[in-house]
Amino acid sequence: MNDTTVGQDPKTVEKSLEGTVPWLVPSGLAAEALAALDRPLLAWIQDPEYNEFDSADFYAEHREAGDKLSPLEKRIAKLPVRRSWRMERVWSPDEESSEAYEAAYEKASVTVGDRRLHPRDLDAYATIAYEIASLHQEDEDGFDDEDQDDEVPGELDAALEWARAGVRVLQQSLPWPFTDVLLYSELDNRPAHRILYCYADLLRRRDPKAAAAWFTALVHLNPNDNLGARFIAPDGPRDSRF
Repeated sequence: MNDTTVGQDPKTVEKSLEGTVPWLVPSGLAAEALAALDRPLLAWIQDPEYNEFDSADFYAEHREAGDKLSPLEKRIAKLPVRRSWRMERVWSPDEESSEAYEAAYEKASVTVGDRRLHPRDLDAYATIAYEIASLHQEDEDGFDDEDQDDEVPGELDAALEWARAGVRVLQQSLPWPFTDVLLYSELDNRPAHRILYCYADLLRRRDPKAAAAWFTALVHLNPNDNLGARFIAPDGPRDSRF
């Protein structure tokens, strides 16, 4: 992390951080996961000639379609044109994975906590967190309505530790504060969104006020908001759950 806020006016700093992913200090399992990394996930700015994101143009299309923007969306629509980033993706092996990929994944895996995983596999952290919480993992269409109440049948503290570890692995790869976009339309960016949503989703069951900033940041990162964070974020289309 490069802290560029030293010596600045607190109000200026607060305004500059609005909508950015909050910074987590590594401790516990998160520190263990970072120590297991041989390197951060790769992250790069795509060609600005083709991959700049204009929030004003994006929301103008929604207005033309008759959509009414929420206060949150109106604020994002005023942001300047931002650069689009892409993340390296480490896939969790599945039934379609080749033997060669499974062997490579296993070779790179380490023990973190009481689990064995590839330390750069963001989806693995989210999967473990939801499993420990005994909740259904969010799918690519957004919320799992079965789990939208605040009750957690599993161990919330342990689940949050795993989600926090995954977020810290992600934060090793991006500048802070991150004010650009990480669009969900890029397949390789989706694990980043899933681990951020996982952490926000679990945190809101413990501390809704603290979780609010995470849901807001998810909409800033990806205004198309494929996971539905805007419906929970304050000033979004529907924020009654906060």
